[in-house]
Amino acid sequence: LSFSPYLSTYVNHYPKADPHFEASVNGGMDVKYGISPSYTLDMTLIPDFGQVASDKTILNLSPFEVKLAENRPFFTEGTELFFKGNLFYSRRIGGQPIHYYDVYGDPRVSKVIENPTQSKLYNATKISGRNPKGLGIGVLNAIARPMYAEVEDATSHNKFKIRTSSLTNYNVLVFDQTLKNNSSVSLVNTNVWRSGDDYDANVTAAVFDLNNKKNSYNINGKFAVSDITNKPPKDITGYSHTLSFGKTGGRFNF
Repeated sequence: LSFSPYLSTYVNHYPKADPHFEASVNGGMDVKYGISPSYTLDMTLIPDFGQVASDKTILNLSPFEVKLAENRPFFTEGTELFFKGNLFYSRRIGGQPIHYYDVYGDPRVSKVIENPTQSKLYNATKISGRNPKGLGIGVLNAIARPMYAEVEDATSHNKFKIRTSSLTNYNVLVFDQTLKNNSSVSLVNTNVWRSGDDYDANVTAAVFDLNNKKNSYNINGKFAVSDITNKPPKDITGYSHTLSFGKTGGRFNF
């Protein structure tokens, strides 16, 4: 069992428009615990990722979201299990508040004083490992705190706050069983729950990857169902199925 507390301080200078300094102090702790020879628990409390490398600016002219690389150590170390089926995108945890842009179109607002671009986490926890029988289990849970933008009223010029993101819980659950001949079957579930009126989402998928004894033929696939709830005018359900077969060994492959 190990504890790694931290303390960080920041001083930012804004030289233009409204010149001023802003200071902040943050504190938290990382915890690691060996539950058994097979499974390990990692936890970060009130994490501060201020020293993590910033993203490069990308001009996106397509209708599709740009997937950014993950640089935060907690979400890169010991997370191989969670990416089974390619359903988990860790950058959504602590990402941009879902109502970030709504502030700028609000008729009550004449000036946006502060509007955080990233959500802050209360904590994040993961348990992962694989037992001697080849069963890998992964559980990841993170809680993001509500976020607010500070704005100025258009008529009275009084300052008030607008909520840009509600209390949010992110969860990933994975069971992965290894089989003979480098084969495996997996069950993956990802879930997002938000307090209040914001929408929730859940995805469940079965994933398999099977090889013959000589590892010359492979068949793999994924069967997934997704649900978006609490989003007017009605809930949405979607399906995604893939199936692939190929010859992976020998002189001739397909």
